[in-house]
Amino acid sequence: MRTTLTFSVLLAITAGDAAAEVSRCAGADTDLAWTGTDLAEFSGDTGWFPTGFVAQLRLTGRVVGHTAVEAGVRAQACWTEAMQARLGGRAGTGYLDVAYGAELALRGRIHTTVLGQAIDWEGAIPIPELPTDLLLAGETAFDPAIDPTRIARVADSTSPITVISSNVLSGLIGISGITGGLRITVTPTMATTYRTRKATIDGLTVTSATDHVSLRTTEDGFGPSLDLAIAAEGLIRYEPSLRFTASLDVKILGVRVVDWQLLSIPMNLPALERPIKLTGRVAHLELPAIDGLGEGARMDFAGGPTQELRVRNVGEGPLAVEVVAAPAGIFVSTLTIPGSGEDLLRVFAPDDAVFAGGAVTITLATNDPDRPSVTVQLGKDVGGTDPGDLEDPEAESAGCSTGSPTGSLALGGVLGLLVIGHRRRRRA
Repeated sequence: MRTTLTFSVLLAITAGDAAAEVSRCAGADTDLAWTGTDLAEFSGDTGWFPTGFVAQLRLTGRVVGHTAVEAGVRAQACWTEAMQARLGGRAGTGYLDVAYGAELALRGRIHTTVLGQAIDWEGAIPIPELPTDLLLAGETAFDPAIDPTRIARVADSTSPITVISSNVLSGLIGISGITGGLRITVTPTMATTYRTRKATIDGLTVTSATDHVSLRTTEDGFGPSLDLAIAAEGLIRYEPSLRFTASLDVKILGVRVVDWQLLSIPMNLPALERPIKLTGRVAHLELPAIDGLGEGARMDFAGGPTQELRVRNVGEGPLAVEVVAAPAGIFVSTLTIPGSGEDLLRVFAPDDAVFAGGAVTITLATNDPDRPSVTVQLGKDVGGTDPGDLEDPEAESAGCSTGSPTGSLALGGVLGLLVIGHRRRRRA
C-alpha cells in the first residue's frame, strides 16, 4: 500500500499602512528624422586672381548635396498627482549622414595690347563634367541627447582633383591667334556637425533629459493609452573648404602675354549654421485603466469568509492593485493584470469579530492615472457583494465564495495556512 499526501501552503504578507509600491510610469520609443538638400545660399567666390596681371581667372562655386539626421528617443510619462512627461535619447540610435559635392564656374579676362592691337576679352570658360571623386561623404552613429554640448561630427577630404587641364586655349577662349595652356585643381574638405538644442512633447518644450512638462487631460481622463507628438530641434553646422591651384600660359599671335602659377587659391566659403526640426511618429504610451470596481463597491461576508470581485484592466498597460489600508485581520490579494486582462480581487476575513462594530472599509492603491485609489466596503448582511457604480452597465460582479483565495494576500500578520489534500491509497 502506498499513501500520498498533498500539501499546499498559503502565505499572507503584512502590508501595514505604507503606500503601495506600484509602477506609475509608462514609456514608449519613437524615431525622429530630418533630411535636407537645399543649400542654395552656400556659395563662394575666389575673386579675380592673380592681382595685377593682364590675364586673370575667377572661380565661383556652390556646395550641393544632402544631409540626413536620425535620432531615437524615449518618451516617459509618470503620474502621482499630475501627469508629467520627459524625453531622453536612446543610446546608439543617432545617425548623421552627409554627401556633398560642388558646382563650379570659371571665368577669364584678358586686357592687353599685342602688336599694337588692343585685346579686351571677358567670358565664361567651360569646365568639363566634374569627376565623381569630388563628392564628399561620410556617416557616423551617435548617442542622441537633448544637450547642445553633445556634438556629432562627420569630416571628409580628398586629394587634389583636376578641374580643367588643356593645352588648346583656342577651344576655351574666343581670341584669334591665342595659344597656351590652362590647368586648375581643387582640394575639397567638409566638416559637418549636429547638436540637439531642445525638444517638444505635445508642443511643450524640454531642454534636457531631466526637464519635464505637465500634460493636460480631458474630462474623460487619460484613458487606455496616451499619444504624444514628439519633435526635436537641432543645429547643423557646415564647414566647407575649396582650395585651388592654377597655372595659365597665354600667347597671342606668338607673343607671350602671361605665364603664371599659383599654388594656393582659397574660395571664401564661410561656415553655415542651419536650424532643423526632426519629426516622426507619435510616441504611443500604454496606460492602465481599472474597471470592475466603482463607487459604492462592497463585499458581503454573510456567505463565507472569502469574497471576490472581478477586476478588469481596460487599458493597454499593466494594471497594479494593492491594499494600502485595511483593518487588522483582513487579508487582500495583490493584483497585476496585463492590458485588456482581468483577475479576481479576493478578500479573506477569517474572524467575524472584525465586523463586530459594523461594516469596515479597505483602501486600494492602483496605478491607473485616472483612479489612483479605490475604496471597498466590507461587512456582513450589507446587501450582497456588489461592484458598485460602473461606467460599463454590463460589468459583471463576482458572487460569494467560501474557498480559500489563491492569489497573494496582504495585511495583518504573517499567516501560514496548511491545507491537507486528499489521501490516495493504491493497492500494490
